[in-house]
Amino acid sequence: MFWSRLRNYLYDKNVLKAVRAPGFVISVGNLTWGGTGKTSFVESLSRFLISQGDRLAIISRGYLRTSSGPKLVADGTGLKCSWKESGDEAYLLAKAIPEAIVVVSEERSDAFPLLAPFSPAVILLDDAFQHRKIARDLDLVLVDASEDITAQKVIPFGKLREEPRSLHRADAIVLTHSNQSNAATKDWISQNVQCPVFHANYLPDGDVPLAKKKVAAFCAIGSPQHFYRLLSEQGAELVATKSFRDHHVFTREEIEEFRREATQKGAEFIATTAKDAVRIDPDWFDPFLKVIRVKLQIAEEALFFDFLNNTMHRGKV
Repeated sequence: MFWSRLRNYLYDKNVLKAVRAPGFVISVGNLTWGGTGKTSFVESLSRFLISQGDRLAIISRGYLRTSSGPKLVADGTGLKCSWKESGDEAYLLAKAIPEAIVVVSEERSDAFPLLAPFSPAVILLDDAFQHRKIARDLDLVLVDASEDITAQKVIPFGKLREEPRSLHRADAIVLTHSNQSNAATKDWISQNVQCPVFHANYLPDGDVPLAKKKVAAFCAIGSPQHFYRLLSEQGAELVATKSFRDHHVFTREEIEEFRREATQKGAEFIATTAKDAVRIDPDWFDPFLKVIRVKLQIAEEALFFDFLNNTMHRGKV
């Protein structure tokens, strides 16, 4: 905690210098280790920026990938590597947003040479609130509204990456899972944060019927309870659930074992998330294994995109 505070202080006082990127830089990040729905938010944000005519690049760390160093995942015309080489999140974004240039790099500034030939107008830094080495023109921070951030502790004693007071750096906050809002979190943010605050929830985005269906669900994401709650809210009867550690790579045996359990408990099908589907061999899919895709719904959508446009037009906040 001390070193995090010191590092932030040195950046705040401009003792440590941030590197400027060739384009308008938007950082999307969070306070906690997973669970806020960041990937869906980046996808939604990317679609909007592309719809405005902006040439978009996304830089991600490429968590748990088998490759190292800067790597081009997609060039705006197609995928250039496997999910194992890019990491599941970057690969999912590249597939979902084929117009975007996607690059992974542990040191994000090392990705700039790969972006140079494309001259992107906007660069999205995925999961970069704590990565202050690159200067950003807009800092968007997602906070899981269902959790009490005032009661959580910093890693390794909890899931916070840094203390809640660091939200003073945010240019806007998006409270995800706001329909399950925690009073302590809501009150703390309203009393301690001056930037705009928006509210968002996640809805199914696809044609998989859920209402009155007996469903068995499994996943390996940061907050599996949100996935299960989403299914229940859509009218599904959850007859079985199975949670794995975040980013787990599934084996055929694990999938088959869960299929058997689901069948024994009367499930009409088993369901998993789009992020998890990236880590499942395509040959293992059949009508009994379904992928539930989600979309982000910002309650103040028009206000949010107006805020975004106004910020980009006037330059750095």
